[in-house]
Amino acid sequence: MRFGIIGNPVSHSRSPKLFAAYTGGKYPYDLIEEPDFEKAYDRFLKDYEAVNVTMPFKELAYYKSVPGSDAVRAIKAVNILKKEGDKVVGYNSDYLGVKRLLQDRGVAGWRLLVVGCGGAAKAAAVAAVEAGCTVTMTNRSFEKCHAFVRHCPLDLHMAELPEVRMEDYDFIIYAIPAAMECLDSWDFSGKTVLEANYANPVLRERVSADGGIYIEGLEWLKAQADTGYDIMLKQK
Repeated sequence: MRFGIIGNPVSHSRSPKLFAAYTGGKYPYDLIEEPDFEKAYDRFLKDYEAVNVTMPFKELAYYKSVPGSDAVRAIKAVNILKKEGDKVVGYNSDYLGVKRLLQDRGVAGWRLLVVGCGGAAKAAAVAAVEAGCTVTMTNRSFEKCHAFVRHCPLDLHMAELPEVRMEDYDFIIYAIPAAMECLDSWDFSGKTVLEANYANPVLRERVSADGGIYIEGLEWLKAQADTGYDIMLKQK
């Protein structure tokens, strides 16, 4: 069996090392860096049992697969494609990983803000609702955020980015891979912040300086890897 990760870029990915540690190096795991999703998908079909999917392909991958759960249907993004018989099934271990992190921290009843509306942000929002949080989403493109919240079957709220007030939230999940101008006015004191971007984080020093609690994206990566690799390797 052969496995890998598709995306653009993927050269920074820690998935090969995590996969090797999880499997004891038993199976090959390749970096499949391809700017064209259809070409990457064709390589998966030809050569691989299952692949992880990273930016910017998580939403495209959803429409190439049979959803593996109701949560995947709500998120409409997948980060695992797996061959199961004559089907390609899509799973979302981003959702499973962040849900585990939130439940471990006992956040039920907390007010949680998700910043972003890509695949990881959508997974975080659905997981946070299921973990018992009151969840609000915001994004640079409010239209994209509005479209997701409007069609999601779960109870999600939304706020336009200029209207976000940090005092309204206990926990922030920052799922945008860059700094935004609005960050200069946000006060993270007393907040818990999980930043999805582990390769080039933008909030670590800022949250610590404000007196907040910072959770590195590597914690999310490791949590989703444990659940995701189990899915990829499990025989049907």
